[in-house]
Amino acid sequence: MAKVLVNGNIKSGDILKEVIENEPHLENSNIAIIRGIKKETEKESKKYKITTTKGVMIVGITENNESVDFWNKNYSLLEGKNLRWKSPLDVAFGAITIDLDVVTEPYKFKKYDVALSISGFDKTEGHLIFIKKDATEAQGLRNPKIGELIGGKRILPKLTTEDKIISIEPIMESREKIDYLLTTDLNTKLEDDWKIFTYCEAELEGPSKAVEHVLAIMESGYIEASEHTNTYIADCRLQTLKMDEENLKDRDRGTITVRNIGEGIGKVFVYKENRTSSLSHTAVGKITKGMELLDFSEGGIITTISTPERLTVIGKTNEEAKKLFEKYGINHTMEGAPNDIIIEQTPKYTMDILKSKEVITKGIPENKIIKIEIYDEKAPVSAWYFRKMTGLTTQKVGSLPINFKHGDMVMFDKNEEYAKGLLPENIPNEETGCPEGVIAITNMAKRYKGYIGIRLSSNDKFGPTGETFEGTNIVGKVVENGEIIKKLRAKDRVYFLEVNQ
Repeated sequence: MAKVLVNGNIKSGDILKEVIENEPHLENSNIAIIRGIKKETEKESKKYKITTTKGVMIVGITENNESVDFWNKNYSLLEGKNLRWKSPLDVAFGAITIDLDVVTEPYKFKKYDVALSISGFDKTEGHLIFIKKDATEAQGLRNPKIGELIGGKRILPKLTTEDKIISIEPIMESREKIDYLLTTDLNTKLEDDWKIFTYCEAELEGPSKAVEHVLAIMESGYIEASEHTNTYIADCRLQTLKMDEENLKDRDRGTITVRNIGEGIGKVFVYKENRTSSLSHTAVGKITKGMELLDFSEGGIITTISTPERLTVIGKTNEEAKKLFEKYGINHTMEGAPNDIIIEQTPKYTMDILKSKEVITKGIPENKIIKIEIYDEKAPVSAWYFRKMTGLTTQKVGSLPINFKHGDMVMFDKNEEYAKGLLPENIPNEETGCPEGVIAITNMAKRYKGYIGIRLSSNDKFGPTGETFEGTNIVGKVVENGEIIKKLRAKDRVYFLEVNQ
């Protein structure tokens, strides 16, 4: 029987299943096992400290090419060199001789790239350049980029032609080489002194909406490693949801952020290495225990416990919400009967509820809520669109106001921005037609893409939004309480509860 450490607790057992009993762990979630550690010092530096007359900048080497080889052997030639030019594109220090092949092909740079350059294709006019914005330019070398500016970015705009490089020092880092195993196999045989991690803990604090976004992900009890690099893992389940709050902080190891603008908006990041702050990332908390799981996970799910737990109770009964709020000393005002399903709450967000210590919930009888099934596998893009439109991405009950009713069709409005990617999928066919209770969305084959509709009776020619079948994406169906819609009028709000989660 092996003696091991599980989440800091001494346990004994022959296989993994025996020692993780009573430890936080979701079925099929990742488990990290550290079998041993030894220290190794880098043979070549991956970071350089460049001290200028304006301050210190840190360059991280990211490439493996002839320019990096030249840099590693000759970086000291740039010590004492002045800033030669400053343009909207770049800042350059030099000149030195760079004895590499000269080419004329342009290179695609991103902001904060660091590169070598041969000006005028003259090898004696070699420079170290710092890129200030995305651009495609010829720099005289086939592979000019050597790395990225990862520290001291605030120094870059302050530099003038009166500044110079004082010194350049390689940062040699000792790294721990860890013998580890990442597994979901609970029959793994154990050995003495192994360290085992089954979950991580997250402490959240920041702007209310951004924190709620992360709580909506962690409410399921896990983080999904949708993406991974050496620097971070990202959970992409709520990608594309808008996020308009900022909280500028350095992204230290363990920091949790939400992307708030641009490509990847809505992604939740956890950082494995230190990074400087970014206006495109809203800091919302930190992993305080179990970072080892995130270090080693290249996919799968990671059991996660958040503090605070989520206090958004839409979809629960008033009675269930009352018990939850009592745990936190929250004064709860209940509108509706104890067994009513909550459709609204004020304040909306967990952090605001904890701050005010008061909350009002509004419930309606369960038979007033339409229960639906959503076809994620058959129509994944349409399903995501429907959830975004109704709010079912982050809560258990969603809603839409009726735009208009016509005959046996009930129509809901569209969102043109969200509808841009609605390619045809799961369209009806002539054999089955369009049955009663079908929920569908007009796809990009038609002018009015994005409209949502429900059929109150079957039809063998047109979908729930009045379009022919090629313009109709079937996204789901009503499974219970569909008779409610027949009694509603334009502008009335319809509430949906998903029953196939």
